[in-house]
Amino acid sequence: MTTEQHKKQETMMTQSSSRRMLVLYGILALLVLGMGYLLYKNTQLTREYTQEREALRSTVQTTQRSTDRQQLMFGMKTFVWAVRNALLQNKPGEINEYFNTLVKDKGVQEVLLVDPAGKVTISTNKKNQGIGFTSRFPTYLLQQQDVYFNDKIPYELSAPVTGPNKRLGTLVMFYKPTPILADSTTKR
Repeated sequence: MTTEQHKKQETMMTQSSSRRMLVLYGILALLVLGMGYLLYKNTQLTREYTQEREALRSTVQTTQRSTDRQQLMFGMKTFVWAVRNALLQNKPGEINEYFNTLVKDKGVQEVLLVDPAGKVTISTNKKNQGIGFTSRFPTYLLQQQDVYFNDKIPYELSAPVTGPNKRLGTLVMFYKPTPILADSTTKR
């Protein structure tokens, strides 16, 4: 009887330990599944965040470009009137003063006045004064009949300066916008 009791007791202990091991393995399996789910969810949320951030970045850049275009074109129209008035009064020193004041503003890289023959008469970069415009700059900037805006960086703007009967020259400006958002390739 003692042997039978002993066997019975051993069987019960084995079953009890088997149950404990089964419960332990079950808990481990649930933990692994839970961790797998959390990793999957984290990856999915990271992907969604990245997509939303890029969409927002694109929207902000498009809006900035549109706003810059509108403001710069309006400013260019107004500036052409001032330059036209100074040209008609034969006051190149006044135009030079306008240019030097304007180039102090953040973003304005260079401002040029080109005569109808294509020669740079006044420039904020004195190295460019007296040269043929097309030797350093794109020809299409001189061929515009109205205020022109090109959104490549730096922005290119040009506008004809017209007198009562003829074209007095072309006003050209290069403007580098201040980025609202950091470059997407830069990591923080």
